[in-house]
Amino acid sequence: MYSASHPKMKITPSRIIRNFDFPSCKNCVHYMPSGLNNDFTSSLNKCKYFGTKDVVTGEIVYDYATSCRYNENLCGNSGKYFVKEPRMALKRLKHTIFRPVTILYAVAGFYLVLFYGMWVVK
Repeated sequence: MYSASHPKMKITPSRIIRNFDFPSCKNCVHYMPSGLNNDFTSSLNKCKYFGTKDVVTGEIVYDYATSCRYNENLCGNSGKYFVKEPRMALKRLKHTIFRPVTILYAVAGFYLVLFYGMWVVK
């Protein structure tokens, strides 16, 4: 069991919370929402600080934020590479505005291909 002097715990009158003083990934400049959610809490969100570049295509595949925090060789539980996002409200707003536009383009493209295929077949 943890003692009251454990550095990673916050003790309140009614509960004990581990990792209370560590930063949350969603408030970091390297945090990249997945596009599947608007609340920045999905386990599919990624970290732009860690990834792998495909040497042929040049595409970078970023690591999941959750796995970066569980791995002490990467960011670790303490968040050693955490940099606070100075414009968090703007980051959330951009994600909220551009996500529906991206989905709209995908749906429009699907229907365009569908209708084009119908005309070509006839």
